[in-house]
Amino acid sequence: MPALNESNVRHLLRRTEIVDRPNRVAELMATGSIGAAVDNVLAVSTNPPGASYGGIPADENWRRGIRLSEHWMGQMATAARPFGERMAFFWHGHICSELGKVGPAAVMQQQIDLFRRTGVTGNISTLMKTMAIQVAMLKYLDNDQNRASSPNQNFARELMELFLLGVGNYTEADVEAATAAWTGHGRPRWDIDEYRFEASEHENAPQQFLGRTINNGTGSEAGNETIDVILGNGTVPASADTNAGVATRIVAADFLSKKLWQEFGEAATRTVPSGVAAAMRTALLSSDFDIRPWVKAMLNHDDFYTETAKGGLVRQPVEYVVALMVASALPAEDGAATWLMDRAGQRLLYPPNVSGWKPNGYWVNASAFGARQEMANGLIWAIMRETWDGDDGYIQFGPASTRITKTEVQGLWQNDTYIEPLPTAELVDRLISSTRLNISAGTRSRVIAHLDDDDVETWQRLDGLFLILSAPEMHIA
Repeated sequence: MPALNESNVRHLLRRTEIVDRPNRVAELMATGSIGAAVDNVLAVSTNPPGASYGGIPADENWRRGIRLSEHWMGQMATAARPFGERMAFFWHGHICSELGKVGPAAVMQQQIDLFRRTGVTGNISTLMKTMAIQVAMLKYLDNDQNRASSPNQNFARELMELFLLGVGNYTEADVEAATAAWTGHGRPRWDIDEYRFEASEHENAPQQFLGRTINNGTGSEAGNETIDVILGNGTVPASADTNAGVATRIVAADFLSKKLWQEFGEAATRTVPSGVAAAMRTALLSSDFDIRPWVKAMLNHDDFYTETAKGGLVRQPVEYVVALMVASALPAEDGAATWLMDRAGQRLLYPPNVSGWKPNGYWVNASAFGARQEMANGLIWAIMRETWDGDDGYIQFGPASTRITKTEVQGLWQNDTYIEPLPTAELVDRLISSTRLNISAGTRSRVIAHLDDDDVETWQRLDGLFLILSAPEMHIA
């Protein structure tokens, strides 16, 4: 079992709750063991509050989409135990739908809320079966157009290729069989966003799928049978490109575990250490694909706390925005400019394609990091919207609502007497303390050195806040 120490606890929190909040660090340090700390993190709400669209007309769906995004990021930033929100974000990137094609934000919200309610405490089989007949997925992967008379393979193919098995672990015959099984799952009309199974649109002929017979008089349950076979008694066909003859449940366990590891462990090596891979596989297979023991096996493993893992992930743009919100205590409507998130490469509800976002290098380029700097700068402007109210006014920000006065930043002439500003080191420490960020001694020294430069005027010393919010520590997950 990994050691319970501050470094490991902070790492656990940054990966699961995005930010290592001081109160959470203290809470987990008091649990007595990493195992108990992991249990604490996993004790998430199964009934998180949903977004409200009050005041936004239905014909302004783009605004409703922004409201949904802001609500979700707000929950990531403020929930008492936000791993449920973070895990939902993982599922949103793995089982993708995109608002532009899905349509109404309320329909998209049904899928997001499914992930938020069951993404930690649920079961992968149940999760897959539920999302398969939600209107968001029916529309996004065209399964509402999948009829016996005109089969559409999109959903059936991606269920295997991207959601459960990975490329090469099935044949085209399996795609055709799964497509037939999923026929008839649609909507009453093109303009009604409700699920309905139409028996008349279903292909009733039995199908051979991954070595098993399905759709043998099971009607609406035939689609679910494809998931039962993949996670149960299926076998990769002998003619498949990879893993021929291997039980599909083992292939699925390894495929899903790699996805989870690259989201929360590390993605730089593009591999999963054999020890944690085996532990995660065993947890999935022995629990019949329950999510909680699977995640717990990863978070309790020594491999999760190695230096390679601790330095192996770049914060995704959504995570960076949430970290800014926590540091400033500003709500999403003030601290999460969606147009800048687009430029940074990631905007909630708009994955680039059905395969979702990629990790690490996907985010590291000049344009994307320029957008991050604009995010930090915009947040500071939001803090300073009522800059220096009066001769010796103040700005107020951060989790503790810290006030920093004009005098403390740049000094003040009063009755022919000059009141000195805070020494640079003391001001920087106030800024760091206000944001409650865990900034390294090296970063602190560099910020102080910059603000002490002869070319920096006293009124520019508040730029130290921008430097802190743009520091390397803010971009490492």
